[in-house]
Amino acid sequence: MLNIDVKPYDDKFGVVNSCNGLLCLCCPFEGNPLVICNPVTGQFMRLPKATKTPNQLRNLEPVGFGFGFQPKTNEYMVIQIWNKFVKRGYHHVFERMILDINTLGTPSWRNVEVDPQVFYSRLKYPTCLNGVIHWIRFEGQTQNRSILCFCLESERLQSFPSPPHVFRNHHTVSRNERISMGESRGLLYICDTSSFHDVTMWVMKEYGIGESWTKVYNIDTSISALGRPDRRRCGLCWPLKHFEDGASLLLYHSCKCLIYFEPEKYGFKVFRIHGTDSEQVQIIPHTPSLVSLKDVVKGDNIEVLNIYSMCANVKLREENEVLSLSQLMVT
Repeated sequence: MLNIDVKPYDDKFGVVNSCNGLLCLCCPFEGNPLVICNPVTGQFMRLPKATKTPNQLRNLEPVGFGFGFQPKTNEYMVIQIWNKFVKRGYHHVFERMILDINTLGTPSWRNVEVDPQVFYSRLKYPTCLNGVIHWIRFEGQTQNRSILCFCLESERLQSFPSPPHVFRNHHTVSRNERISMGESRGLLYICDTSSFHDVTMWVMKEYGIGESWTKVYNIDTSISALGRPDRRRCGLCWPLKHFEDGASLLLYHSCKCLIYFEPEKYGFKVFRIHGTDSEQVQIIPHTPSLVSLKDVVKGDNIEVLNIYSMCANVKLREENEVLSLSQLMVT
């Protein structure tokens, strides 16, 4: 049993998603994107502020966000999607959906036309693959699930083939919250943990072909806090990485731990996470890279900063202040 210490209350950002080694950081509450950074190089850039007035923002409800790469133009883009409401009498009535795009290096957001009849409650688990951002979408009062995608080249929202049986008969919010999506080794996956006792992973082996969705594994996750099989306990796991030899790394919310599952040799190995009172620990798959933000931005007026040089400058200022104070004391 190994321990991992975390300091969740020191975190100042949430994470929208990762793309090519870059992270899109957001406000931890509203979720709106604020910063793009490369945690390896320490480079970061602030996204332009929305041009909407405070009165306009009060009538907007966040739906979903995403960060992606358009390979044909070699551009990175950030997507914001909102529902706009208007006040009629004592009620706020849905008017239309707003989709804004910022291409890294441009100083402002631009609007993309969306069908005025389209309405989504929420879009979760943004995943960029093949120049397309995918989400799991929530529809209507029953919160039914399906996959929605936005092509960065055509700038169109459209439906995307879903794996069979995964979204079927999932009509309650509590069950649907346990279906997630991501990318593993260049393939789109859907993970279903709605049964509490196991985790099922589906992979789309041929991109865009609904019939190519294939069940990769079904793991029994009803384990105790010590990692021993326990049929009495309900598990709630999210996959983080699937290895070629069949092993998997999962986040186990119920016990606040990471699980390494290797069926042939080790079974379960459990890594406890200490230092957080919340079961909603956010962990995302991320492949580090040396991509320079100075190479991906298109504009000339965008400032790319570096957290390491900023820390060095702060340290130098502190040393100078200490030196000045010492000289003053001697005088």
